[in-house]
Amino acid sequence: MSEPIHPPKEKISPIDTMRHSCAHVLAAAIQDRFPDARFGIGPVVENGFYYDVETDIPISEDDLKQLTKKMRKLIGQNHSFERAEINIDDARARFDKIDQKYKVEIIDDLKKEGETTVSLYKSGPFTDLCRGPHIDSTGEINAKAFMLTKVAG
Repeated sequence: MSEPIHPPKEKISPIDTMRHSCAHVLAAAIQDRFPDARFGIGPVVENGFYYDVETDIPISEDDLKQLTKKMRKLIGQNHSFERAEINIDDARARFDKIDQKYKVEIIDDLKKEGETTVSLYKSGPFTDLCRGPHIDSTGEINAKAFMLTKVAG
């Protein structure tokens, strides 16, 4: 996959690229189960990944099994990670229209820093504001190689 135009400040390892892609699959699973979800960021951490998300009904430990099951289904569908670069104002309008207030805040901060474009990544049903990089498709993820273990907050 080509390098993003707005790359991270440091080089990302292949395992971290995989983990970050898993975070996007998690977000897609959350969006399916909790359509009201508002997404923050989905970074990689030392031993895995997470996604900051706000829902009207809190996500519980019991939801983790269903989210894992949905993630595995999405992985099996082998969705490509498709990157698009768009004008920052168009991105803001797009995320504002779908009530993604945390994405709007991030876009506003990027605009204050002088950015004029942002990148979006689409994989299956989920499109996210993201600088990447990602693996080529969800099919590259070993569906047995991750486990959702806890809910924070």
